[in-house]
Amino acid sequence: MTSDIEPSSVSSHSMIVPFKPVSMFMQGGDVRRLVLFWLISCVLIIPSSVITRYLEWTGIQISIGSVNFFITIYIPMLFCIPLVFWMGYFWAAIPAYFSTFVVAYVGGMPVEWIFLFSFSNPLSLAFYYLSVSIVPLHDKKNTLVSVVSFILISLIASLAGSTGSFIWAYANQVGLNDALPVWQGWWVGGWVQAITFVLPVLYLFSSLVNQRIQEVHGSKRARLFTSYKVMSFAAIVFVAVLAGYVISARNIGIRQLEQLKESANTPEHIVTINNAINGMSYPIYILLLVMVALTYLAYKAIVYWSQALTNANRLLTEKNLELERIATIDSLTQLLNRRAVMTLAEAEFERSRRVNNQVSVLMLDIDKFKRVNDVYGHLVGDSVISSVAGLVKESLRPYDIAGRYGGEEFMILLPNTNLPDALIVAQRILESVSGTVVSTEKGQLLVTVSIGGASLNDGDVALTALLERADQALLSAKADGRNCIRY
Repeated sequence: MTSDIEPSSVSSHSMIVPFKPVSMFMQGGDVRRLVLFWLISCVLIIPSSVITRYLEWTGIQISIGSVNFFITIYIPMLFCIPLVFWMGYFWAAIPAYFSTFVVAYVGGMPVEWIFLFSFSNPLSLAFYYLSVSIVPLHDKKNTLVSVVSFILISLIASLAGSTGSFIWAYANQVGLNDALPVWQGWWVGGWVQAITFVLPVLYLFSSLVNQRIQEVHGSKRARLFTSYKVMSFAAIVFVAVLAGYVISARNIGIRQLEQLKESANTPEHIVTINNAINGMSYPIYILLLVMVALTYLAYKAIVYWSQALTNANRLLTEKNLELERIATIDSLTQLLNRRAVMTLAEAEFERSRRVNNQVSVLMLDIDKFKRVNDVYGHLVGDSVISSVAGLVKESLRPYDIAGRYGGEEFMILLPNTNLPDALIVAQRILESVSGTVVSTEKGQLLVTVSIGGASLNDGDVALTALLERADQALLSAKADGRNCIRY
């Protein structure tokens, strides 16, 4: 089916559906079914957040050898992340927001904080959305790059979303020991879920889903990173999230050491704890500087290669346009060549028959052109052809189509034109050419043309029938003394 949803610009990897659920629902058909699928998904996703609350899947302690960490299992994001890649940001952010809202309300968070707290997972999804154009997970030719990119992006997205844990800790007035499992479980759990569940789903099903969505609304999404402003913004936010994570980890560690210092019994213990604080702080500051420097270098590298690719694409586009021009334009007359004008004539003929429109054809031939070549030479003959082509082009309307049919013969296609109007155009061409004088070394040469015209008949089933009548009219014009029009 054909959809009237406005398409985005051309893209190469993923689809995006403009967020217009009401107009799409009113449109009906497959587009309505797509909206219904989303609404059903919201009904399933939003309450699923409560499972985390009632099964106490928040801050589950995991031990691997001597390493202990916390993890949270949160079902809604398992479905919202694929929605970002397949449909777009708002389609995923809305169920993500309300699922967070529901679990916070059930958990007893003060209502005035719930509205702000619920933006945490939509914030995480924003990072996935920024990555959509550079993570073609269904492109099997770049599997390793795609997987590594997704793993890194999901880490940043999970860290960004975990800022909600600080709102939760503040709103519920919990201590440090209760806040740490929530914060660490949030981003570690989100990262692990994305890698172990979402990544395989995207890899296996993205190509199929993208194809189906394209069949529904018929457009591909635009690449996001086409602007240096967007790239700069993404780099700044990337650094801010990492810096926020590192600073948060440092502050949590220092607060724990400060609590330990309050219970220290001897000055030596206090000195040892102070040394530990300093020993932890300096490397973290150095790490932050290194992160900023590496991000800046990566950003500059992206800008450089993006500019290089842009220039290469521009040159390639110019070359393709030049090749297309060479393939369709006759070099002597700068009109369409025979193949190009015939292709357009076939298309216009079929369109006119389908919608019951008129179309006319003029066949034009330079009179006694063989004598011009024999007496004045082929260079003068080329000059005559070029001059006549220029006069023909000047005599046509903006939507008329002229081409060099072969040698000194021209074909002129007149869309939406009946025979009387076609003869008016033919008369204008005839008068323009008949007054033309071409100067040569052997004197001045007066040029005339003969023109044959024909229009579409009800019985015409092929373009050849129309061209045959125009060609017979041209022969009649030449037989009747040339420099005239016949039809």
